Amino acid sequence: MMSGDLSVFPLLPVLQMLLASGKSGVLSVDHVRGGELWFGGGELLHAHSGALRGEDALQLLCSLDSGLFTFEPGQAPPEQTLKLRQDAALHRMLQDADAWLPLLKLFPDWSRPLRFTGRWSDQQPVTRQQYRVLSLLQGTGRSSPSLRQILDASGLPPRTVLELYRPFVVGGLIEVA
Repeated sequence: MMSGDLSVFPLLPVLQMLLASGKSGVLSVDHVRGGELWFGGGELLHAHSGALRGEDALQLLCSLDSGLFTFEPGQAPPEQTLKLRQDAALHRMLQDADAWLPLLKLFPDWSRPLRFTGRWSDQQPVTRQQYRVLSLLQGTGRSSPSLRQILDASGLPPRTVLELYRPFVVGGLIEVA
């Protein structure tokens, strides 16, 4: 078993080491955006984060810059949603990590709810996809869902959801509570 802190040992070097070693097992990250990555024979085989699986989960996990991780060798994936060899996996993760930087500045705390501000109007023009993700802000019951809950319920890639929310946050129409 191996463990550490991603604020000390960044995710990409940890993944590079696991892929290059050809180890099989699961890397788990304890973080609000955390999840698991399964490796086998120098390949990335499966990603899981909340309700997300495969490419969407991998995209989300690439946003991590902190959190505690553990690697348990010899663990087989529950399913195979990916088949990325070392170079392809690292290239994709590096691109995803760079794409997350501006979004993480705008949405730093995913445990907090998003909500409409007093500036919101029902007359606000929106696209069909924007309507779809904006309707998730209503939640079920009295409390607004956290950003993490919204991403799990959206059925869309995580960065897509945040890009759809971005103009409304920048315009002061929705806010992180």
